[in-house]
Amino acid sequence: MSATTLEFYWDLASLDEGKRIDAATKLIATLCEFQAQMPESQEVAKTATDLDRICASDVAYAVKRLIRGLTSPRDGARQGFSMALAELISRIPCISVRVILEILMNHTKGKKSMNGQEERDMWFGRVFGLMALIQSGIITRASTTQSEIDKIITELTDIAAKKSYLRELAYVTMSHMVPVIGDFSFSIEIIGKFVEVALNNGSIQTPDELYLAMLLRRAHPQYNWGAAFPGWRGLHFFDARNLSSLKAILCESSSEDTALFSTWHPQLHIVWDEIIDMYFSKERATELQRLKPAEFPALWDSVVEMGLFSGGASQFKRYWGYLLIERLLPHLQEASVPVLMTPNVVRGLSEVSMKKSTPLSKVAMRTAEKLVSISEESSAVGLAILTHLLSHNKAVQESGTKSLNLGATIANRIVTKLDEKDIAGYIRYVQQVFLTPELAHNFTGATDSNTAHALSSKSVDMQRAWAIDQMIRVARFGQLPISDDLTADVLNFITVHASCHVVKIAGKKVLPECPSPPKPQVSHSTRVHCATSLVNLVGDLNRHSSSSGKDENGRLWAASAVSKMLEFAAKKDVLSVVLPGFDEVEPVLRAAEETLKAAAKGVANFASRDIATALRFRGFELFLANISLMAAVSPSAEERAEFLEAIPEARECFDRMALQLSGSAKSAKKRSTRSSAKAEEEEGEPKPVEVLTDILISLLTKSSNTLRKVCEQVFVFFSDMLTSEALDSIIGVLQAKEGVTGDEDGQVETEMEIPDDLVDDEETGADGAEDGFGDVDMEQIEAVDEELRRKIEEALGEGAVLDDAEVSASGEEEVYDDEQMKVFDDKLAEIFHIKKQQKLEARNLKISFVDFKLRVLDLANVFLTKQPESPLVMKLLPVIIDLAKTTNKDSRSKPIYNRTMSILNTKRLRCPTGFKTADGLELLRAVHERAQRSADKNELNMLTNVATFLVKAVLGNSDGTASSKKKALSVSKEVAQMYELTLKDFMTRKTSQIHVEFFTTVARRLRPSQLEFMWRLATKAVSEYGHPLKAVNVYRQVQVFTLAGAIAATASQVSDESADLDDASLFVALSKELLAAMRSAVKDTLVFAVSDKNTNAATGKLTLDSARLREILSACVAMTRKLLKTQEFASTAKDFLEQTDPEWASAVEAISASTVYTSLAIKKACDRLSSAEEFASKAGTQKRKRGSTADAGAESEAEE
Repeated sequence: MSATTLEFYWDLASLDEGKRIDAATKLIATLCEFQAQMPESQEVAKTATDLDRICASDVAYAVKRLIRGLTSPRDGARQGFSMALAELISRIPCISVRVILEILMNHTKGKKSMNGQEERDMWFGRVFGLMALIQSGIITRASTTQSEIDKIITELTDIAAKKSYLRELAYVTMSHMVPVIGDFSFSIEIIGKFVEVALNNGSIQTPDELYLAMLLRRAHPQYNWGAAFPGWRGLHFFDARNLSSLKAILCESSSEDTALFSTWHPQLHIVWDEIIDMYFSKERATELQRLKPAEFPALWDSVVEMGLFSGGASQFKRYWGYLLIERLLPHLQEASVPVLMTPNVVRGLSEVSMKKSTPLSKVAMRTAEKLVSISEESSAVGLAILTHLLSHNKAVQESGTKSLNLGATIANRIVTKLDEKDIAGYIRYVQQVFLTPELAHNFTGATDSNTAHALSSKSVDMQRAWAIDQMIRVARFGQLPISDDLTADVLNFITVHASCHVVKIAGKKVLPECPSPPKPQVSHSTRVHCATSLVNLVGDLNRHSSSSGKDENGRLWAASAVSKMLEFAAKKDVLSVVLPGFDEVEPVLRAAEETLKAAAKGVANFASRDIATALRFRGFELFLANISLMAAVSPSAEERAEFLEAIPEARECFDRMALQLSGSAKSAKKRSTRSSAKAEEEEGEPKPVEVLTDILISLLTKSSNTLRKVCEQVFVFFSDMLTSEALDSIIGVLQAKEGVTGDEDGQVETEMEIPDDLVDDEETGADGAEDGFGDVDMEQIEAVDEELRRKIEEALGEGAVLDDAEVSASGEEEVYDDEQMKVFDDKLAEIFHIKKQQKLEARNLKISFVDFKLRVLDLANVFLTKQPESPLVMKLLPVIIDLAKTTNKDSRSKPIYNRTMSILNTKRLRCPTGFKTADGLELLRAVHERAQRSADKNELNMLTNVATFLVKAVLGNSDGTASSKKKALSVSKEVAQMYELTLKDFMTRKTSQIHVEFFTTVARRLRPSQLEFMWRLATKAVSEYGHPLKAVNVYRQVQVFTLAGAIAATASQVSDESADLDDASLFVALSKELLAAMRSAVKDTLVFAVSDKNTNAATGKLTLDSARLREILSACVAMTRKLLKTQEFASTAKDFLEQTDPEWASAVEAISASTVYTSLAIKKACDRLSSAEEFASKAGTQKRKRGSTADAGAESEAEE
């Protein structure tokens, strides 16, 4: 052995790749020179002895040295030695596979004395040796036998089975043999060995086996693979029928079966490279068309969406999912965006990228950043991603939040780079996807229709639905620079495909709304989706359009869509309208179109003169246009009939209201010349607004969210015209007991009975009359049982069930054979199925009833919000209060309760006027009585808010009669009496549910001119219940002073508005009375505290302890301080504190000398209540503290 080669072996283990390559190059060159000096021979070395004899000594040593080095864990030894070994044996023709296998197995054999690390090194060395043997290419030499190839396959399979961490490496090593199998004369036998050993007789269960099988099947298509893999269907493993098996294989993780799957590793499995290449490589487009595997969206949805990113997926699987997305991003096109941006994937990317503390945050952020970069490079892809993100919850960050998620990041980077031209190009692309989905779905990038991926009808519908959704999201997204022309283009395209079948477009005939006929023709389900999307888009444009829901011609978008449909209907040579019942709808739409033009003309006429009237015309136009559109596209004959009935009523209502709204002198003169008989006939007719309200309510029974919002918008325009009769329609629904139906005349009925036996027990609330079984009528139960008995008798026929008497008389029971019992069982099952169906229908009916009442509640809320000063508010308010009381709180009715409570808890600044004051007082009295017995805290808070609103309303009401000071005092007196009675209940009844906020909330919200009765109430409360043992307990006594302090805190409001008060000195006098009552009550309390009466004889405990006394004194100090700080009340409060009162001084001395009340806070509070100087000294002390701090800061700055 030459010493010149030894120095090369050391650098083969270097971590520097350059050094390893240089050392291997020099070593191989030197060894080849040595071998060239040997005598020429055709003999092949088959044993180690032959190797020493035939090869040069340095070459023989090198082969053995390089194989031994494969087991070394030092630095890069395995990489360097395996590379040198593969290169060396490939250049020495006398070396055979047999001798390498012999030496390799001997040097990598494990021993019992080896530890775990040493054994691991042996396994790695053997795998690297086999890899070098295969990569060298010597396995294709003539000396190689089938048994040697079988041994390589068997050895690698055994290694994969024994050591899971080597599984993928072992199968990748075997995959390098696949390209050269065809060079062997026994290639069929080798493939059979692969299937039998490596692929477990065709039972593929791991990603490694799948990868090897895919390569074998691709390289040797002539083999009988159907027999080799009997459990796999189709021409390829990725046939749609194999997706469930593929999901189980590709979603591996170490937590499932460690004996079967490989150990988790931070790299994406190599099988995904083959999968991606198969679906996205242009060179394999023809192969893809021939094999017809499952469509990539189906594979992604099964394996990634519902596997790697499913709800219960581990973080290991999600990690692989992020790596897979990164691997696919270079292939991302507009057509493949909806495939990748599925809901679970978007949610995972968006949420994890915002939570930087999670283990997956780094890889998710990296993936998101690459996604953003690709979006910046291609505006089309960016728009596709952005609009797709808009369809998922929380995908785009709401405004006002500090952090930006994935959708917001993409939006911020893309929107700034887009102009209208880019958006228009994307819209054209999406429209082309709709028209020719098969070409658009070609992921391989081939534009030839012959290589386009053929789609199933279901996939075509999905592609077209995606295209429609994309257009709508672009039109809705307010940050994009979208013109009215572009919005109209989207609207017209959807309209034509929702309503028409394209007959032919050829020659000079041009249809801008549809550039070319769709191929294949649009299916019925796609048309229904287009119709639904059209209605939703128009609804969004009604509310969010920058031009207030109008197109470039000033028409409403809904009216524009209706006009387009009528225009399409006239182009019979190009288009054929396929909307159901359009022959019946068309004449109604043409009549409605004329009314829409009249409404638009009214808007134009009054826009500059009377904006309120113009808005009412606009409201009619909005309403009529939207229900006309819904009538045209509605797939339900029943709904379509209801819309067709509502349209003429709405047109008639418009004609009558147009005269009322115009108000012109000419129209007034014409109306005055009508005969008195005609006037009397019209006097009994309902007013237009009443008819309109009934129509709106009847349409709210529909489940359409768009229709609900349209009804609310229209109701806003006419809420100021609402009459008492119109409000009765709303009240009737709110007072309904169960559900809503319609009578023969189409009017809304507000009563419906649902049989008790068809309603779940859980649907009755804890407080309802239907609770439990206490009130169940036994006659009804017997009737139900009798009905069931009758049906069973009908099922039995001649063998009817005999009652006990008949059985006794006959002396024996009839026995049925098997056939009769089978018939009986079938009939009985049918009966129970019918009962179950009836119960389900009743449940759905109640759900519909709840939804309908919620929609009507929204109308009521609109009226309360938009017309707070209407006297009708006092008619509607008690109905809503009763609804909150009577509504059950079960799972289905709770939304009504929550919505009602939300309406009643709203703080309203303006109050109704012009109502009957007596009605308002009666309602206020009922609220007080209910509040005294309300055990629900939320309900009591609501009643407090309602009572405050009612007090403000009745004290500020003007019903049109001659108001006088005497009348106002009478109303104030009645209100004061109610609060005095409620105060008495609060102070004297232990079970009273009233809390102090019921009084203080009113004081905070009333105007200063309305506060007189509250000041008197505070004085009365302190005088009657502030003394010891007058209240039901000490806690309520403390609440008296809290109440007085809160009312006295309004002194600042009185001072600020003293110029507007008729008699500002009145409140000064009231404050003096309050202070006197306070001192008297506190004085008695101090005396009581040190007396024997304060000790409970039974328990020996103090009735008034130190903590409660401190609370009373603190409240009094706070109240006095507030009065001293208010200019108008300061002198009165100061004079009062300076008054000499021997009894007060004696009580203070007694409490100061007490050994029980030793709290320093109590003594200081007593001192402050004894002299105004104590308050001044405290204020001066605080000022001095602040001044000394400032001086110290100034001195410090000067020193610096």
